[in-house]
Parts: sequence; structure tokens; C-alpha cells
Amino acid sequence: MSVDILFLNLTRFGDLLQSQALFEDCRRAGLRAGLICLENFAAALPLLRSLAEAWPLPGGEFLRRLDGNGPGGSWHDAPALLLDFVDRLRREAAPRHIVNLTATLPARLLASLLAPSLEAVTGFAMDREGFGFCQGNWAAYLCGSTLKRCNAPFNMQDMFRMAARPAIHALGHPADDGEGVRGGRLLPPSDTASAQAAALLAGAPEGCRGFVGLQLGASHPARQWPQHFFAQVGDGLWQTARLCPVLLGTSAERPLARAYGQHARGPFLDAVGATSLPVLAGLVARLRLLVTNDTGTMHLAAGLGIPSLAIFLATAQAWDTGPYLEGCCCLEPALPCHPCGFQHVCPHDGRCRMHISPRTVLRLALGWLESGRWDTGVDNALRQEARVWLTARDDGSGFADLVCLSGHEYEDRSLWLRLQRRFWQALLDDLDGVPVPSGISALPPDFLEAAGASGTTHALLPVLREAGHFLAALPDQCRLAAAGHPRMGQLLLRACDHVQRLLESRDELTSLGYFWHEARQARGDKLDALARLARTFSCRLQELDALLTS
Repeated sequence: MSVDILFLNLTRFGDLLQSQALFEDCRRAGLRAGLICLENFAAALPLLRSLAEAWPLPGGEFLRRLDGNGPGGSWHDAPALLLDFVDRLRREAAPRHIVNLTATLPARLLASLLAPSLEAVTGFAMDREGFGFCQGNWAAYLCGSTLKRCNAPFNMQDMFRMAARPAIHALGHPADDGEGVRGGRLLPPSDTASAQAAALLAGAPEGCRGFVGLQLGASHPARQWPQHFFAQVGDGLWQTARLCPVLLGTSAERPLARAYGQHARGPFLDAVGATSLPVLAGLVARLRLLVTNDTGTMHLAAGLGIPSLAIFLATAQAWDTGPYLEGCCCLEPALPCHPCGFQHVCPHDGRCRMHISPRTVLRLALGWLESGRWDTGVDNALRQEARVWLTARDDGSGFADLVCLSGHEYEDRSLWLRLQRRFWQALLDDLDGVPVPSGISALPPDFLEAAGASGTTHALLPVLREAGHFLAALPDQCRLAAAGHPRMGQLLLRACDHVQRLLESRDELTSLGYFWHEARQARGDKLDALARLARTFSCRLQELDALLTS
């Protein structure tokens, strides 16, 4: 079964679910989408909508053979398995194009092996010499945005969609079915999975009026809200609303469920380690609400249309990994150190885990259950503990967005994230040849006044102005270098390096520095393209400067 675009997503369960909108984009463009995912998530494939075919990568068997435990007892069995997999996909998928969403070197190599040519890879690619690079402007931004948590203002699902946009636009036709660009909704669980989920819920206590899911685990212990806090919330939901807590998670999270049970005073159902992915979907589909850390279960609930009250701790933040469903509530600790960097060692002994109290979470949950509104649970005490975000949509772009319910929208971090959304979308659309929307100028005057007065802006403007000065001079330097002017090539290289060093000197600009490096490297042998890049950069920086200082 041939496909037009074959997507590679070899990361976590949540990231796989966040590919859903991509497949909708392909369908609306008249394209057949295929997928390679990790074999241990293959059970979730029936939930993915508008996916023509999928091929699970036998990663476990590959590693087993790499250790010499394959049929021949040699590590040589591992590359043989991989090449057999590649050969089968070339025949069965016969992809016209590859979109690789996984930045690892093995994923880049696999994409290169599967593509009809190296030029037919979008996203995280590999050149002819074996070096990794980003093929596409949004892909380069996606990679750079992970360097610092203050530089990631777009939802991951939208970043995936935009990284794939060049391939979809090149191969498909403009969508004309009036569905918009939101996507993200999964297929409902199968009848079998739903029946098994119903059997698990049949043990609910007498008087139960519904179920609330509690996802206790997370990808790292630092991201886990304490189990005794979850227990207090679960007890409160039962006592006040007669909603029975259902503990969700994998078998590795059973110790967390035992800790919950030691603190709980009310009834609960323990499904931790007792469900397959389809049955987990069946359980989630029956919930009134999911209370969760930043997890794949949260993205599963969003895809099934089930609202979440999600808690983002340590490195997790709602802007990029929040649920892709309108009307969810996301909590972040109201601490200046949140979110911390991925390689950061916490000097505060993980105090963000304790900063959001069970009273706050219970108050928000009950307020929503009673009124359908999250803001009814917001009070002054809560504002001291948490930034409260409501998931929404940006009317201009259709991207996932956040609306602050707790008065933290004019914090320096919030202002900078909001500014970056407008700046980056205008810059990347411009570079992709897409009509640029109203952009930064669409921001309300009171926001721009606050942004212009923020400490972050005052610290960044001198750096941005100096970078803009060098960028404005680059087109003339490119022209002179192309004409063979003595030493101009060396001066041009120094100017490009200086811009990069300037941007990398500030944490808030590291993604811009990374993007400049990737973009100018891709155009290094084409001086006219480098000149156009510099002019675009300079124009966008001047626009930002003018708005913040007007």
C-alpha cells in the first residue's frame, strides 16, 4: 500500500498522539499518510484518524540482536534486521516523501535509507557526508526551541504540523472542505476495548455518580505531583461530588498507586498496570475529568475530547506540551524558577512539586464540575501558588493557545513567550513564502506597553539592535563577496559568526541563535539566498524594536 508521505515518529507515546493533526492535514490536502512508530506503541494505532497505513519498528528485537542474542548469535543480525525492514517498507510504502520528526541520528539515517532521494526528506535529515541538519525552517526552529524552556511558545502538535508543511504543500492541493486546521481528534476506542474498560469500572462503590481519572506518574520523578496530594484530591472528589477516582498508569507506576492507597481515605479503583493502550483509551473515554501530570495519558484524553486538569512541574510547561484540546486547565507553579532547563540541577530541592496544594487542585476541579468554568475556582490564595492557563485557539492562526486565568499574563516570562509567538510565526511564514498574517502588530496596545516596560525586554533590546545592525549590512557584504572583493568572504563569515554569538549570549535568544546558524549554513554556498535571509531577519527585528519602543 503506497503512501505519499511517510512520517517517522520514534519518540514517546504522547508525541505519537500529537502527530494526529498531521494526518488530518494530509487527508485535507488529498495525500495518503503513512507512519513508522515504535513497536511498543503499535496498539494505539487504531486510534489514529486519517492514517492510511503504519509500520511499527521492531526496536526491542533490534536491540536484542545488537547484544548478540539473535538467531545467529552475532550483532551483525541487528543491521540485517534493519535492512530487511527498510527493504520491506520500500516495497510496501513506496513513499514519495519522508517527514522525520525524530531528531536522533538513527532516525535521520532511517529516513535517508527510506527516501527516494536525500532531497525527499523534510524535518530532521542527514546530508551526503552523514552530518545531521534540519530540512525546513520550522524544523530548525523546533530543534532550537528545545535548548531553553523560555523559547518554546508553540504547542508541539502545531510545531509538528508546521515542520511538515513544506512537504504537504509541495505534494498536495489546497484544502477546500471548510474544516479548518485544528485536527488532533482521535478515533473512539473499539467496542472490545470499551467493554473491557466497562468491566474494570463495574467495581465502583455504591452511590458512584461518575469517574475522575488520576494519572500519578510522569516521564521523570521531578515532574510528578506528590501521591498524597493526589489522594487528598481523590478523597475530596468522592466526598463532595461522589465521583470515584480511577488510578491510571503503566505497571512501572504501581509503587505510585500503592503510595496513593496508603494515604487515601475514600474509595478508588486501581487500574495501574492493568490496561493495554486500547483499554486505557476505553477508560479515559468514560471519565468526567482527568487530573494528571504532563503525560501521554493527558494527550490521549485531549484526543478523545476529555478535559484535563494538568499540572506542569520542573521542565514541563503548558505552552509547548499542553493538551491540544480547548477548555482544559493547566497549572504551573507560580515560581520565578519555573520551568527549569532540561540539564538543570534544582537548587531548591524540587520545591515546585509541593508549591501547588491539593486545596487548589480540588477547588478548580469542583468549580469546573459544578459550573463548566475553571475561573470559578480561582482566588487570591490560588494566585500565589499557581499560574492557571485555559487552553484555547488563536483566532488568527488556528494554533493552540493559552489564556491566563490567574493574572500572570503580564509576567516577564509570559510577555516574552507571547511576543515570540508573533515574531516567530511572521519570520517563519515569510521564509516559507506563506502570506504573513498581521503578526506582532496585532497584539493589543496594553500588552505592548507592558512588554516594552518589562525587564526582559530592556535586557534584550540592545542585543537585538546590535544583531540587527550587522544583519542589515550583510546583503551588501554578500554582493561584494560575489563580485570577488578581496577579503570580503572572510569579513562576511566573521559578521555571520558575530550575529550568532550575540544571540547566543542571552538565554532568551538561544533558539534564534540556533536558527540563524542552521539557516545560514543551509545557504552558505548561495550568497543571494544568504542576503535574502539577512534582510528578512533584519526586517523582523526592526519591526519588533519599533513596536516595543513606540
